[in-house]
Amino acid sequence: MIRHRFSRDIFKRDVLPWFFLIPAIVSFALFKYYPILLGFFVSLFEVNIVDLPGTFIGFDNYIRAFQDKDFLNAIVNTFQFLVISLLINFWVPILLATLINEVRRGKTFVRTMYFIPAVAPGIAMSVLWKYIWQPDYGLANYLMKVLGLPTQRWLNDPVLVKWCMQFPGLIIGGGLTMVIYLAALQDVPEEQHESALLDGAGFLRRIFCISLPQIKPIVLTMLVLSVIDVFNMFDNVQIMTGGGPSGATETMVLYAYDQAYTFLNYGYAITLSCLTFLCVFILTAIQMSIGGDNILSRKDKKKVRRLRLRASQLKAKEE
Repeated sequence: MIRHRFSRDIFKRDVLPWFFLIPAIVSFALFKYYPILLGFFVSLFEVNIVDLPGTFIGFDNYIRAFQDKDFLNAIVNTFQFLVISLLINFWVPILLATLINEVRRGKTFVRTMYFIPAVAPGIAMSVLWKYIWQPDYGLANYLMKVLGLPTQRWLNDPVLVKWCMQFPGLIIGGGLTMVIYLAALQDVPEEQHESALLDGAGFLRRIFCISLPQIKPIVLTMLVLSVIDVFNMFDNVQIMTGGGPSGATETMVLYAYDQAYTFLNYGYAITLSCLTFLCVFILTAIQMSIGGDNILSRKDKKKVRRLRLRASQLKAKEE
C-alpha cells in the first residue's frame, strides 16, 4: 500500500506535469524551431519557386551578404537605431515611473494619461507622426515657426530622420513600459523607504540604493525586449520613410523584405533574415550572460538585506 502510494506520488510529481507541457513543446517545435531550422536550410539554396528548394549553392548567399554594401549599410542603420532607442526610449520610462511612484495624489490619473497613446494602433500612429514631421505643412515645423526657430526637413534629413522615427516610441511604447516599471516599483516594500528616511537618505539615494536594485530583473527583461524590437523594425520604417532618404533608415528586416518581394531573391532574403536572427540571438545571449541568474550584485544584496533588517526592527518597535 505504501509502495503504491509512493509510486503514485512520483507519477504526480515527475510524470504528470509533462502531459501538460507536451502540447506547448509540440507547438513550439512546429511553429517556432522548425521554421528557423528550415530557414537556415533554404538559405543554402538559390530558391526556384517552380522547383523548390532550388539549386544548392552552399554559403554563397552569406558571402554575398557580407559583400553587399546596401546590407552593410542596413546593419549600421539598425545599430544606430538601437543606440538612439536606448538613449531615448529605454531610460525615460524608468525615470517617469520613478517620479510617478513618488507622487501621493493623482498617480492613477497621470499613469492613465501617459498610457492612453499605447492603446492606439501602431500603424495609425506611424501615419500620424509622418504628417507631424512633414516639412511643408507638418505640426513640427509649425511649432518651430511659432517659437521663432528655423524649420527643419525632419524625415527628409539623413541626420535627423533616425531621431524623428524613434521619438514616437517614447510616447507609444513608453506608456506600456512605464506601467510595467511602475508596477515593479510598487512591489518594493514601503518600510524600506521609511527606514531609509529615518537614516537620512535623500530622494536620489533611496532611488539608487533601494528601488532600482530591486527591479533589476525587470530592467534586464525590458532591455532584451527593446533590442529585439529594434532589430524587428519594419512597419514604422516602411510607412514613414520606406528606407529613405538615400537609404538612411534601411533596416536589416526591411532590406530582406525588399529582396524577397521587390527583387524576388527569396533565397538571399531568407539568408538576410537568418543573419538578423543570429545578431539578435548573440546580443540576447550576451545580455543574459551579463545579467545571469544573479541579477543583483553582492553589494546590492547587502543593501537590500540591511534595509529589510532595519525595516523589521522599525516595525517591531512600533508594535
